[in-house]
Amino acid sequence: MPRSIALTGTLRGDRETDLAANAVGRVVETFVERGAEVKKGDLLARLDVRAAALSAAEAQANAALTRAQEETAKRECERYRALLESGAISGVEHDRIADQCRSAPLSVAAASARARAAAQSVGDGQIRAPFDGVVAERFVDVGEYVRQDSRVVALVSKGAPRLRFTVPEASLAAVKTGGALTFTVPAYPGRSFAGTVRWVGAAVREATRDLVAEAEVQDPDGALRPGMFASVALATAEAPSPVVPRSAIVPRDGRAHLFAVVDHRLEERVVQTGVEKGDVVAVLRGVRAGEAIVINPSEALQNGQAVE
Repeated sequence: MPRSIALTGTLRGDRETDLAANAVGRVVETFVERGAEVKKGDLLARLDVRAAALSAAEAQANAALTRAQEETAKRECERYRALLESGAISGVEHDRIADQCRSAPLSVAAASARARAAAQSVGDGQIRAPFDGVVAERFVDVGEYVRQDSRVVALVSKGAPRLRFTVPEASLAAVKTGGALTFTVPAYPGRSFAGTVRWVGAAVREATRDLVAEAEVQDPDGALRPGMFASVALATAEAPSPVVPRSAIVPRDGRAHLFAVVDHRLEERVVQTGVEKGDVVAVLRGVRAGEAIVINPSEALQNGQAVE
């Protein structure tokens, strides 16, 4: 099984974001609490945007006015063109009106852009989820005044998190994309989780002389949470170590158990597992090479039970 080096890391959501208000106003409603599951587009909070709504209505009216003025300018241009062709006006007079005709579409475009921006300000008063996820934190309550950069909600995506860890400069040769690792978290003593290195930083950080890498992790029962501290074992080379079939491991109370056979009796042990490879898993602590163990133990087995 692989030899490894010890590192530390932190679990992060596959997608994490602190949603900003992107608008100015007072919070009038909140729709989520910490731990709430949301879908993309769900409304999280709403601001008082009455002033923005008035500005939007004014901008829309101005846009409508400039469009009407453009139509009037077009008719004037047609009339002055006919007058010029009949010799009733000079070319200078015609050119003055023609300049107004050319500027009218620009005025319409500018007014329409202001109307869209004003409408966007109204829409920004509704803070919505940008992706499916879980609310990690809500930073505002009804009545609070927020600005464009005010944090409203922290949102993390559902599913297995990523493991972000640091590698000292002296150990950079050990980390490669596709490399295997295992890690433990304080919440589940004795239980080991597996992962695969997927992203490796391009440069060493000068201040800390280390490199940041991330791994995809396996979390089939959803036990892991973003923010958890992790003790990481990054595989570096092959080395002998005790291995057992995966079917011998019994997860119980957040720990890995197995039954060893000692002097014709069962001995239930809490073990620390390591890297998995195929159908076997390394055991870092709790069993020695050569010991007899029970494969596919039934729930009826008990510690101290006699066996032949």
